[in-house]
Order: sequence, then structure tokens, then C-alpha cells
Amino acid sequence: MKRFLHPLLLLLARATEKELFQMVEYLKAENRILRQKLPKQIEVTPAERARLIKLGARLGSRLKDRRSKKRNTS
Repeated sequence: MKRFLHPLLLLLARATEKELFQMVEYLKAENRILRQKLPKQIEVTPAERARLIKLGARLGSRLKDRRSKKRNTS
């Protein structure tokens, strides 16, 4: 039974991973387009900043790496 379930679970995991990857790619493209329409400087309220920090804490160092790359390209 274990030999039957393992490939099936692996297939489901790969399908889910592919779907998530496609969603992330879409959101990245959407963000690039929307950022081009915004002014260079955007003010963030303390409440918005706190929300971003709370959500970003889950990503840990991955978010920090992303932010430093973004700053270097700007």
C-alpha cells in the first residue's frame, strides 16, 4: 500500500508546487506593472509597515535577501 500512495502523493505535491509557482510568477508580473504606474516614493503608514513586518517575519532571511536585491537594482 505504501508503494502505491507514495508516487500518488508525490504527483499531487508536484502539481501543487507547479500551480504555486505559476501564481507567484503572475503576482510578480502584476507587481512590476503596478509599480511602474506609481510615483518613485510611496509613504507607508505605521499600521501598514507593522502589517508588512508581521507578514514578512514568516519569510525570515528570504525576505531580507529580496529587499537587498531590490535596493541594489534601484
